[in-house]
Amino acid sequence: METVVKRDLQMESMSDVVIFNLLAIITGVTCGFIAIGFRYLIFGMHDLFFEGLSSTMSSIYPYYLVLLPALGGIFVGLLTYYFAPEAKGHGVPEVMRAIALQGGRIRPRVVAIKALASSICIGSGGSAGREGPIVQMGSATGSTIAQILRLTPYQTKILVACGAAGGIAGTFNTPIAGVLFSLELIIREIKIRSLTPIVISSVFATIISRILLGFLGVKTAFIFEVPPYSLKTPHEIIFYLFLGLLAGIVALTYTKALYRIEDFFEAIKIPEFVKPSIGGFVVGIIGLTVFLTTGKTHTFGVGYESIEMLFRGELVFDVVLALIFLKILVTSITLGSGGSGGIFAPSLFIGSMLGAAYGMILQTLFPTMTANYIAYAIVGMAAVFAGASRATLTSIIIVFEMTGDYAIILPLMFACVISCTFFKIFSEDTIYTLKLRRRGIIIEQEMDVNVMRTIRVRDIMKRDVDTVTEDTPVSELSKKMSKTGHMGFPVVRNGKLVGMVTHSDFENIEDTRGFYVLDIMTTDVITAYPDETLEDVILKAGDKDISHFPVVDPSDSSKLIGFFTKGDIIRAYTKKRIE
Repeated sequence: METVVKRDLQMESMSDVVIFNLLAIITGVTCGFIAIGFRYLIFGMHDLFFEGLSSTMSSIYPYYLVLLPALGGIFVGLLTYYFAPEAKGHGVPEVMRAIALQGGRIRPRVVAIKALASSICIGSGGSAGREGPIVQMGSATGSTIAQILRLTPYQTKILVACGAAGGIAGTFNTPIAGVLFSLELIIREIKIRSLTPIVISSVFATIISRILLGFLGVKTAFIFEVPPYSLKTPHEIIFYLFLGLLAGIVALTYTKALYRIEDFFEAIKIPEFVKPSIGGFVVGIIGLTVFLTTGKTHTFGVGYESIEMLFRGELVFDVVLALIFLKILVTSITLGSGGSGGIFAPSLFIGSMLGAAYGMILQTLFPTMTANYIAYAIVGMAAVFAGASRATLTSIIIVFEMTGDYAIILPLMFACVISCTFFKIFSEDTIYTLKLRRRGIIIEQEMDVNVMRTIRVRDIMKRDVDTVTEDTPVSELSKKMSKTGHMGFPVVRNGKLVGMVTHSDFENIEDTRGFYVLDIMTTDVITAYPDETLEDVILKAGDKDISHFPVVDPSDSSKLIGFFTKGDIIRAYTKKRIE
């Protein structure tokens, strides 16, 4: 009988695996269609703004370039404010939050709103990339399928990760990088039960993307066509070490600038939906200045055209150097003001310009020891993103898959690791997790979330608190404990907290007659504040055996506003881990 039962369980498990992998295929196929649809939606919005609207303002050419990103910002602000606030920004942190705290649940409307908001933002000249939006849209697709079928929270999270992988793979024609991105940044675990469906989704998204692009007559080999490069001499690896350090510095600057500007816009006391248009106006001014100087709007949009110009040798050193800092600035303004788009493409842009400028200097100083500056540009692309995201494997593979240049893999790996290490020394968060930390959500780098840091005291405390006074007889206290089932009470005097009394304070007293709460209570009380996390409370309690915690007003430590116990902590922790 035991053997039969085991076989039946295996058959049921196999059936579940097959069904779930079919869902991964559906998710991947859907993401493939979404990726191509989003790509052409951006093209359409670009044509609408830069050909349609610009033709009506031809009399003020080229000064209408200031107005186009501002007009786009108006629509982006209205869409995100009224329909899906989570659709603004770069998208990946919102998916990470859904995975960590919401059991992978993402509202279905995010797919449509994110697609519209990001395509308008990028198409009108906002400096942002496609990766953040497509990750959020793909993840929302997987989450929607899971919610319709009422899957478990863990299964939902895996389908969310499948959607993220499918989105990346379908957008950039990078199936391996799609899987690694999902593992390193979204699901944050490497297990066969999650890896298999993620790989399947990525494969099918790539297949659908290539079929559609082939049907539309678009090349599907590599996003960037570059000649092959490799180390010219073994000594050249030292130059890539310093490039990795520079990439780490630039990645850190990029991250700090993004959130400094976000703080600036949050401090402005105007309606939220107006802010993206203000940011767009400033981006337009910078874009116009660049256009008048170089004849190209290098700082607008995704920036791939400028990278291709760099690879063709059409940009001079002064322009390349300036674009490093200008792209950091315009991307920070676009996203910090409430625009919608990703940080990956700008990272590639910034990194390529950094690597190219560095390579140009090296070629001047050491012409016989260094490869062409394009080699340094390719490595810089990966190294800046590796530092900012700390997704080292994803950075290495995605640039390899986008360029097809395997010969450069050794310096690519070396510079990415150096950049990532440097960034980690100065920031415990990545460009993605810093956004969550600012909301009180801590995502650990060891592919897990510290649950105790995500639950706040206000989420578990009881606001209707039973109390006792100092003159309450212990015999009456004992009866109250038996009646209520509570093993401890805050002690108050004239409504003010003065101590705690628990069952353990009198359990060794054989005759409680003549004893009052005043005689046995503890005055050295560990209190908590509503905004503290459970980890804060546990660390505050230290090794003391404390089971009851009064919650007080932060401005008045004697004002009792809530109460919770160790049991409440355990229940909250257990519930969150199950989700």
